[in-house]
Amino acid sequence: MPEVSFTVNSQIYRIKGHPSQVYKAGAQLREYHLQKAAGDCAMAVRGKVLSMAGGMLSFCGFLMDLAAPVPNTLPPPQRRDILHQMIRVVQRLHARRIIHGDMKLDNMLVDRQGRLRLCDFAEGRYVDEDDDEWEGISTWHYESPNRFRRGEMVGRDPTPPTLEDDLYGLGLSIWQLYTGKVPHEDLILDDIGLKERQRAGKTREDG
Repeated sequence: MPEVSFTVNSQIYRIKGHPSQVYKAGAQLREYHLQKAAGDCAMAVRGKVLSMAGGMLSFCGFLMDLAAPVPNTLPPPQRRDILHQMIRVVQRLHARRIIHGDMKLDNMLVDRQGRLRLCDFAEGRYVDEDDDEWEGISTWHYESPNRFRRGEMVGRDPTPPTLEDDLYGLGLSIWQLYTGKVPHEDLILDDIGLKERQRAGKTREDG
């Protein structure tokens, strides 16, 4: 395997000698298959990374194309272009019957051709997948009030994500794109306060 070097994200490594690709370590095989199935909605997957232990091969991550995060500040024309790309990429993903499960601006990247693509499908699932097959977490600050309420009703936190939950995350991501603010940033260290706000169906202090 090519030599890798550590980057800011502890799970993403640049590959020396391959400047256009990165290695995502610690990924689950499920994430690899979902990101691959997402096609042009996601950063292109270039292959599995396997390791040998005890005479057996095990999956330990995958290679994908290098991309950049959406810039914090953009001129109005570029911001509108990113906005339209955000909407279209989610529409295309849902047309493939795939739920991303952790829709937020941090999981939207811009490739070298200026195209917006999704990454981090660790919490994703297929629309027709049995709820009992999903095991994941959520980013609370992007979790929809409906998802929170479903969890309270069935005693499961978090509940499996839905298409509607993706759309809620998309809406918050668009808001963040235009304001430069993180959703619920006033409650970053107050989990109880955040849950109370979600229970009330609010997205900010003044509702």
